[in-house]
Amino acid sequence: MKKNFTLLVLVVSLSCFVANCFILIELKKIWWAAKYPLFDFLGQWALCAYTVNFVDPYPLIGQKTPFIEEIGIIPDEWSTTPWGLILGNFFYPGFLNVEDAAQYFWVLNLLILLITGFVLRNYFRFGAIILPAFLGGFLISAYFGNAGAVICCLLILSCLWAEELPILAGVLLSLAMVKPQIALPICFAMLLKKYFKVLIVAALIDFAAWGIASLITNQTPLNLLTEFLSINTGGGMAFAGLFTLAFTENLSLAMGLSMLAGILFIWLTFKDKKYFWACHACLATTFFAYSFHNEFFILILPALFCIDLAARTDSKVFWLSTFAFMSWGVFVLFLILGDFWLTRTIFALVIILLGFLMAKNF
Repeated sequence: MKKNFTLLVLVVSLSCFVANCFILIELKKIWWAAKYPLFDFLGQWALCAYTVNFVDPYPLIGQKTPFIEEIGIIPDEWSTTPWGLILGNFFYPGFLNVEDAAQYFWVLNLLILLITGFVLRNYFRFGAIILPAFLGGFLISAYFGNAGAVICCLLILSCLWAEELPILAGVLLSLAMVKPQIALPICFAMLLKKYFKVLIVAALIDFAAWGIASLITNQTPLNLLTEFLSINTGGGMAFAGLFTLAFTENLSLAMGLSMLAGILFIWLTFKDKKYFWACHACLATTFFAYSFHNEFFILILPALFCIDLAARTDSKVFWLSTFAFMSWGVFVLFLILGDFWLTRTIFALVIILLGFLMAKNF
């Protein structure tokens, strides 16, 4: 029975991978930005490149004439956190020329994916088997030149190593905080789990990076934060969380309420069990705040618990279907509905329902 179930999981996983390949081909026709490899990369690299050249990049965002010709412009609505101006160089090395930085980005994606796959295989019975189901989400992030999938890997590794390697887990968490909209739910779950050492290490690194950015750009930390918050990141086109459709005219309110809903969801479903404590924080990232489509790889962690539930309960079909939904459901919904915000809202509502069912049954 064990061998038959393993084979079944492998078939479902590979089927999801094949489905994702076809879906991504269709999405390329729908998302105009998918025509351009590394679409996100150039702007993010420019932010880091200007910073390491001792220039505050925030006032340069959206300008048509480059301040430094070799770096070029920073497209309108591109941004990163003040500490991301320094730590973002881990993903988009501004100290390299753009061609070498792009090569580095591809190598980094491959290396982090391999490390994550190896660790998942060691920590979970079906860790390696279900990896193919989520490769579609990883590849679309890499194709866009967005660090979202790599950051998801860093968060997964941070969760798995939080107890045995807290300092390393804190370092990884600090890098992931370049995208706080993904990392903050994990931080809250770690707070509930009382992994204070991890959180302190991450906070110290982020504050230090913020201070260094302030020093080399000749700006106060508060001024950098004010400049960052004044940028219309995403141009109002990004999904702002669970309440986006309810407050389309006030996306800041939508995001604030969505963050509150995410915190409440994590708190209500939290269980102090090995690794499961992080499960619902990963689920919450899908509706917590500002996001596009580059961070769904993080759902591989809750998907592993779905497989675990399928292995030891009579509801195998339900939990295997849940695993499949997590790996490619959002893309299917988008093809059916053709409306990005509506798709993400429905996906979020289903994820919330499944999260409560998982908490009840695990």
